[in-house]
Amino acid sequence: MGKGPQAALPVVAGRKILLTSRSGQLGGMELRMADEARFLASDGHRCVLAPSDFPDRHPWIDQLAAENPLFSTLDFNPPPFFEQWQWRRTNHLLSRAFWLPRLRRVGVDFAHVFYAWTQEGGSRIWLCHRLGIPTVLSVHNAFPRANFSPWHAELMREAFGSVRGLYAVSASALDHFLATYGDFIRRDAVVTVIPNFVDVDRFAPRPELRTALRRELGIPESARVVGAVGRLDVQKQPLQMLEVFDRLWAQRRDIYLVLCGRGPLEPQVRAEVSRREWADRVRILGFQPDVENVFQMLDVHLLLSRQEGFGIATAEAMACGLPVVATDVPGSRDVVADGCGTLVPFGDAAAAATAVAGYFDDPDASRNAGIAGRARACRYYSPAVWRGNLKSFYSATLPHTGHRHQELVA
Repeated sequence: MGKGPQAALPVVAGRKILLTSRSGQLGGMELRMADEARFLASDGHRCVLAPSDFPDRHPWIDQLAAENPLFSTLDFNPPPFFEQWQWRRTNHLLSRAFWLPRLRRVGVDFAHVFYAWTQEGGSRIWLCHRLGIPTVLSVHNAFPRANFSPWHAELMREAFGSVRGLYAVSASALDHFLATYGDFIRRDAVVTVIPNFVDVDRFAPRPELRTALRRELGIPESARVVGAVGRLDVQKQPLQMLEVFDRLWAQRRDIYLVLCGRGPLEPQVRAEVSRREWADRVRILGFQPDVENVFQMLDVHLLLSRQEGFGIATAEAMACGLPVVATDVPGSRDVVADGCGTLVPFGDAAAAATAVAGYFDDPDASRNAGIAGRARACRYYSPAVWRGNLKSFYSATLPHTGHRHQELVA
């Protein structure tokens, strides 16, 4: 199995590339798909954007497609014969009968399947393989190991014959993926890590904005502010964030909590806050398009996730010069290193509160962690680094002859 791109060849321009995924919401992976389409279009490739259907998909994808004449869209929602056990054989037959011809008519030369979760991509890989479409994968989360039935394993062994390479957004995500799929991957496939990027010019320390931004939210300049940018859902554990703040409140009264993001737990979070004596110290901002300004008003960024693929909010906070506290879980532990913050055990609110308080109480430690975080973000997660990694990956995986594999009998 290849360990990563070797000497990069020029990327062949003018290919028609399918970018597709199966997920339930607009999130970091879909935004990464958009960034990758922009990168490919800059090399002259035509990109067919085909994420699965999810709430607000169509306005987002239509706006994205309008950016570039090299972008087009495709409603590509084949029956999930690999992902769902029930009706798998019927769904498999339907995919062969209806979705293979539909994909054939699109006429793509190459495909990229984005993996959000353990099995969320197998049907798409198999369809591409049957049409002889060379394929690459990207892995955007660290998910649990799956044990496949013989029926599923046979499909994957066949489908991975067309997979020329894969990357994961963190070493943890790659390790978790290989634990499930390693036996199916070709020996000559490119296997590497390409972290997500942070716009280090947009996400940068702006101390001159701090006072005005805090004033808009009624937060005193002298206050200590802990905050989190991320979805209000089970993965991010926003209710435990309130428990951490409650522990901090027991020790001091100069603190505020800022939560930026939306999600299914938002009503529950608001209800819980309303019952607390410190309710007037919490600011729930919802979605903010200028999220970089949210970081400017914080003293510490806190992320309590169950798992992450990469931990983009943590990396953005680091780029803004903030000390970070995160749970010691896959994804976050890949990002928090080199003295830029503190990792705490998942589910340990007391440890998280202690870590946050440590940065509140020690200006030197806070400043040093912020400097280290900014340096790490610029060194490893800048757009220039990401583009270089991606160019090497596609140079090693995109066919240079313009010739597809032989199409198999459907």
